Amino acid sequence: EVETAKAQVQAKEVAIIQADVMEKQRTTEEDLAKAEPMVEAAMAALNTLDKKDLGEAKTMAKPPAGVDDVFAATMVLLANVHPNVVVQKNGKVKDKSWDACKKQLLGSIPEYIDYLKGIKTGVDERTIPKMNFKEVHELIDLEHFTPEVIMTKNKAAAGLCSFVVNIVMYYEVVVTVEPKRKALQEANDQLESANSTLKTVMDQVAELESKLAKLTAELNAANAEKQEALDTVEKGQKKLDLAQRLTNALASENVRWAENILTMEADKELLTGDVLLASAFISYVGPFTKVFRDKLTAQIFTPYLKDNLL
Repeated sequence: EVETAKAQVQAKEVAIIQADVMEKQRTTEEDLAKAEPMVEAAMAALNTLDKKDLGEAKTMAKPPAGVDDVFAATMVLLANVHPNVVVQKNGKVKDKSWDACKKQLLGSIPEYIDYLKGIKTGVDERTIPKMNFKEVHELIDLEHFTPEVIMTKNKAAAGLCSFVVNIVMYYEVVVTVEPKRKALQEANDQLESANSTLKTVMDQVAELESKLAKLTAELNAANAEKQEALDTVEKGQKKLDLAQRLTNALASENVRWAENILTMEADKELLTGDVLLASAFISYVGPFTKVFRDKLTAQIFTPYLKDNLL
């Protein structure tokens, strides 16, 4: 009973933890769901990039106002990620000028696009420095840093602008969700531990119940055997009582039986003569009628025996 009570308490605790895990998982998934459109928009923006358009941008000696800011923003995001981006000792981009962008990023446009596509994975795996997303705000907070404005100046830059804005928003959502993820992981660990403890307790309860069932069966068998023995004793006692009653009843006949024995001993001495007389009488009176035999017996034979033999 004690172990069963423990199991019930543990089960309640597990249920509470499980409810907490489900709630944390729900809120975490909701927040991540909000981020999905952002990353989809960011990746869609990258898919709109045309290598030819980027190649043409590379040939510009001085791009339209704002276009250089978009490329500089990508440079900031790729700091300490893209090997060509030169950074200071503190990890910040050393030179964000247009010439530096062209030299460090647009030397190989396919490679540049691949590194941009890898930013999303870097956000998910936490391999991109936090400082990059902090520093990039200096650029994306500019009034003209919107895809609509940049589209009027350069198509390729507009796609990059949309990517930067959305990937930064995605990062910020992921960062917000991170504490929830950790809390969810801790709750899951706690739930796993609680379930493990519950399983141990339930196994103990099952083992004890099995032992209890075995002991109960043995007890029932012993009780049945005991009852059978008691029934046998009771039957034996009844038989003994009946025997004693019979013995007592027969004891009162002892005197009469003794007298009868004496009488029978005396009759034994007369038995031969009685048989002889009876035989002779039967032989003699056998031929007569019943009426005459009765008369002969009552009026002659019996009186004669009484007068002469008794």
